[in-house]
Amino acid sequence: MSGLKGHISEWLIELGEIKAANFLNDCEIDQTYIDTIFSMDSDVETYMYEVTINVPLKTHRIIVDYAAETSAVESAITEAGESDGIFVRSISWRPYLKNEHKKQIDKKAEEITQLLTQEYVNKQIRLMNNSIENNPHVALGISKELIETCCKHILNKANIEISKDWDIAKLVKETNKQIDLVPFEVENIELAKTSVAKILSGFSNIVHGITELRNSYGTGHGHLPEFKSLDIVYIKLAVSASSELAIFYLSLEQLNEKKEQQLTRFSAIGG
Repeated sequence: MSGLKGHISEWLIELGEIKAANFLNDCEIDQTYIDTIFSMDSDVETYMYEVTINVPLKTHRIIVDYAAETSAVESAITEAGESDGIFVRSISWRPYLKNEHKKQIDKKAEEITQLLTQEYVNKQIRLMNNSIENNPHVALGISKELIETCCKHILNKANIEISKDWDIAKLVKETNKQIDLVPFEVENIELAKTSVAKILSGFSNIVHGITELRNSYGTGHGHLPEFKSLDIVYIKLAVSASSELAIFYLSLEQLNEKKEQQLTRFSAIGG
């Protein structure tokens, strides 16, 4: 459910609910994963979420005046969730102060910094693979979300400010500038770094392609009933590419941590 606000805004606009979409522009949406529901008669998984819509305090005090807009937003969230194999257990409206919301955003950035773990990457890859056959649009959505999270993790650790205008390809490029491509000494290290950089440059194009697929065939938009999904072979390509890039970032971070530990150990001995 990454980019949920944009997803719901697009859904509302496609339904002709322009006032509701404009109302949502002043709000922020948070979603919390609750559980995975397994069907008794199939292998299909449904992901349960709770959604909180944060409304500016002044607007929240007269929210009853926006009954039509809030109802349309809630319906869009529920419908969009159902189309993506997601069950929205509850939707709540909460007032917020702008300064307080900025603190929450900063807190989220800290949480992302702690997120890139073997467990997280494995879970996302498993979710993608489990969704390929029955929910290909969900697999595409997760593939973009996985890369986005990895990049934000690395950039946050490097204290790099992330512009809201950056697309996923820009995120990858900026991320690659911050990482030590070859953390340990090898023969002809500059050649090695140049070669790895070329591979990652190719991944930037792959990521751009995944984003375009996701926007057209993934969870980024509502679709008409006669919508035909992309063939599974292309979904598998996107899932494989995002999985490999995420594993690379995770493995490289582990190598860099190992290098830092060695340097610290050597410094202690030298001291």
